[in-house]
Amino acid sequence: MLDFQNNTLNIDDLPRFETVKGHPVAPAYLKVLRIIYAFWVIVLVGVLIVLKFKANPPAPFYYTLIGVLTFVFSLLIIEIERGFQKRKFGIREKDIIFQKGFFVFKETIVPYKRIQHVEVKQTLVFKIFKLFTLKVYTAGSSAGDLSIKGLNQDDADKIKAQILKVADIDEN
Repeated sequence: MLDFQNNTLNIDDLPRFETVKGHPVAPAYLKVLRIIYAFWVIVLVGVLIVLKFKANPPAPFYYTLIGVLTFVFSLLIIEIERGFQKRKFGIREKDIIFQKGFFVFKETIVPYKRIQHVEVKQTLVFKIFKLFTLKVYTAGSSAGDLSIKGLNQDDADKIKAQILKVADIDEN
């Protein structure tokens, strides 16, 4: 007969992931976020100007639209500026942790044994600021389960090497 057990664990005995020392992403990433935000604000202002002079919408609609967009972009500014300090990653023996967000705080913990693939990539804007993105893939996800943007090359390479070593992944 099969001896099946499913014992209850005491919540106080569980490990505390909150005690992991978080390492911040590179400060240059805040500049990238600001540049991207400023680009979209400029595009939006251009669209609003074209809309005003080409379509000539009714004034209440136009000013309501401006008010709503100003409110939304203000929330985005707060999310970028205040949430940046909470953007941290931590490396433990058996997993990697990433935290981010101000209004919506998100903490992702990925065990090494679940990792199938890891990559370090650099977009055009990131090249200018010498920043990288570390993407971690687990089974069943094509988009990547964890993406840490704004790492300097040294940190990205060290984390990738640690994951490859512990998760026993073939680098090729």
